[in-house]
Amino acid sequence: MNFCPNCESVLYLTKDHLFCKACGRSFKFELLSSLNIDKNLDTTIASSINYAQLEVKKLDDNKYDDRVKILKSKTLTYYHFFPYDQFRESQEDLIKQISESAKARKNILLIAPNGTGKTVIALSALLPLAIEKNLKIIYMCRTHAQNRRVIKEMTKISKFHDINNLDIKLNGLSIRGRNEMCLNDTLLALKFNPREAMAVCGDLRKNRSCSHFLNLLKKKGELENLVSLEPELFNKPVDAEDLILFSKKKKLCPYFLSKFLLESMKVIICNYQWIFNPFIRELFLKFIGQELNNCILVMDEAHNLVDVATDVNSHKITPYSLRLCLKDLEMYPSNVRLSTFVEFLLNTLNQKKKDIRAEEKAIKPGKFLEIIYKKLGYHDLNGFKNLIEELHSLSVSIHEVKLSNGQISRDFLGSLAEFWLKWLKTYILENYFFCYTIKRVKGKKSISLEIVALDPREIAIPILKRAYTTLNLSGTANPYVYSSLMGFNECGKSFKGIIADSPFKKKNIKAIITEGVDTKGVNRNPSMFKKIIEKINEVIISTPENVGIFCASYKILRGLLSNGIEMVIKKTNKKLFIEEPGLSASENIAIVDDFKSMASNGGGVLLGVSGGRNSEGEDYPGDYMNAVVIVGIPYHLPTPRVEAKIKYYDQIFNKQGWNFGYLYPAIQRANQASGRPIRKISDKGAIIFMDSRFKDKSKWISGWIRKEIKVIPDEPNILIQHLSSFWNNG
Repeated sequence: MNFCPNCESVLYLTKDHLFCKACGRSFKFELLSSLNIDKNLDTTIASSINYAQLEVKKLDDNKYDDRVKILKSKTLTYYHFFPYDQFRESQEDLIKQISESAKARKNILLIAPNGTGKTVIALSALLPLAIEKNLKIIYMCRTHAQNRRVIKEMTKISKFHDINNLDIKLNGLSIRGRNEMCLNDTLLALKFNPREAMAVCGDLRKNRSCSHFLNLLKKKGELENLVSLEPELFNKPVDAEDLILFSKKKKLCPYFLSKFLLESMKVIICNYQWIFNPFIRELFLKFIGQELNNCILVMDEAHNLVDVATDVNSHKITPYSLRLCLKDLEMYPSNVRLSTFVEFLLNTLNQKKKDIRAEEKAIKPGKFLEIIYKKLGYHDLNGFKNLIEELHSLSVSIHEVKLSNGQISRDFLGSLAEFWLKWLKTYILENYFFCYTIKRVKGKKSISLEIVALDPREIAIPILKRAYTTLNLSGTANPYVYSSLMGFNECGKSFKGIIADSPFKKKNIKAIITEGVDTKGVNRNPSMFKKIIEKINEVIISTPENVGIFCASYKILRGLLSNGIEMVIKKTNKKLFIEEPGLSASENIAIVDDFKSMASNGGGVLLGVSGGRNSEGEDYPGDYMNAVVIVGIPYHLPTPRVEAKIKYYDQIFNKQGWNFGYLYPAIQRANQASGRPIRKISDKGAIIFMDSRFKDKSKWISGWIRKEIKVIPDEPNILIQHLSSFWNNG
């Protein structure tokens, strides 16, 4: 069996390439030798983490006498869950701080760059407490690849227990959403969003139309505990990929098998939505068999949670969903006012789509409600409220009728009712914003009507308050801003902030801010773009292999293209790859993989945007990216939504609206992009902030980079001097 070099998942053999289901990567056969992959791929079902190949040492009594004595004691400590023979610098101190703070039930924030070993630090600090107090650890990550890293670290710990004869049971399971685990052909063919998929899955199960689920129920009835289905697999840490492969072989439902196993698992690895979406959380906790106050929460890449917490609390409707609502209203007896209401919304959206030229147009929510209820013939809001309640009841009735007829039901009427119930609850509140949003993708224009939550604390504080303890992990979050936006000081618990030292050698990092160029709106002219391109050229010709260029926006990217960057890069003999808006996931993956392949083939240049999937969701260790250039401060456009957030934050965060709502998100995007080349202790990389305004904003740059920053003057070839000496000095 062979594994993806990007995320270490199983690679599957297709006709002309190898494919990774976890991260979607495809690998051409001509790249196999450089990736150390065997063409003779074994596709039989087996664990996707190779237990035998994990490097874990048995501790020698003579060399590690003190630690061996601790391991033989009955009291569990972090030593029992640290599977390496030595701690990296500061690791043991970080573990102790987290351990003590967790015992005191504090909310903890650890700011530490990649290479610190945050995963093993978190597990070894928290597992003794979880076992002693019979708590669950819910470890939340953003991507499947990050989930796998947790499972891999747990597997190392499990192997450490085995080879050192420690009688400690450690199991865990990484889980995915229904759409990513389902094997039912009917549901897969319909390509529903998660909420619709949940409803249809429920219908299929109620109608006994899913053979995988029926097979699972039969096994569940035969066994006292589903772990005994495959004890060798489920008594150890299990990746979702392994569970799906097992379920395919046994013709069982992997989604509900994972849910039925949760109660037996000590550590559960999942996406943020399982806890941060209130609707999903309550169902999830029932399967776990624990209340949130008996759970330790670990949030990896925690800087994402500010947006996650507002996104799960925001809602929208589209013309597409309204058209489907009308179909149901035509097919089933209903109040004529409901059809009038939906038709009015549909016509309004279609007209606004034609009229609105900007990306967004604010709505006065109270005024819009008044227009609606008068249009429907009501004298006040009470009549409209009753109509929405009627709509909600009708959606339940229609769903029951469809279910009794064996039909697959998509509950658009219920979603519409919930949207307007949310509107009625929030339209007088200052922490919500209402708007029409226009999107343009590949020349096509779409519109939605949105309720936008502005305050992440509404979702975050109840979680921070209820959980036994939380550990927030990030390499780039600003501690003051993050703790304020998440409400750490308002949740009734003590807060512990920890900032780790950089694990990287000073000689391996070159961080530069360039004088003489910026991307201010007034300066975006051919002369400035050509000057930026000249400086980028100095970086490219001074860098051994691959270079990433991440622009503040697609507008800046197009400015570079229209002023000759393609020809300049061509002269360096490095191949240019351009990230374009609207690319499908597979198209983007192909570009990134081809770019990485140039690391051993003359070098490449990836031109993209800060805040995009390639500047945040992708790692480029080793020569995959030797240098990164951040062109401009990636501020969002000052849309009505952004302005509303700044105004609201000014009110609740002591006039910090611009810093919290505009500057911090921009620098956060730059911080994420700047860390792409340096992912491992051994990596060496150059980071160039190509905008003189970064000098005044340098205190917001990640600490491990900020300590190394040099501001260099606007002089010809000065970048070549600095970078050539950096790369030539080992």
